[in-house]
Amino acid sequence: MSAICVVVADGRRARFFEAQPLDAPCVKATLVERSVLEKPDLRDLGASVTGSTRAETNTGQQAGPVRPIGAHRARHRLELDRRYRREIARRVAEMTSGWKSGTVVLIAEPRVLGLIRASLRESLDAEIELKELARDYAAFSAAEIRDRF
Repeated sequence: MSAICVVVADGRRARFFEAQPLDAPCVKATLVERSVLEKPDLRDLGASVTGSTRAETNTGQQAGPVRPIGAHRARHRLELDRRYRREIARRVAEMTSGWKSGTVVLIAEPRVLGLIRASLRESLDAEIELKELARDYAAFSAAEIRDRF
């Protein structure tokens, strides 16, 4: 059996599995979870030091005219998405380093799959095949994920 790495991701969390062969004839492999990557939540990042939620506009008298800060949050969300997909690609490259050949299976909800795909392909060696499945299996156990694909 060749080396197989399985990445299951959604917008908040990515789980990294490695397929381990078994001696049982009816079950070919089992998935062993190697690591989990949690994406920070903007609601957590949006709280001030005192714990109160920041307003959507700067309303302080010293701050000058009132202006929306939603554009800053949108840029911040994009930056968090970029860091999240780069970290997924880095971890997969780390797991597959030293592989002569093998397969990386990326299972993610369609929107996340589109975000991660390019970064992941860039980080993999040419000998490693990338397969994709557009499903949201992030909440499933390792056995359920193995049974579904």
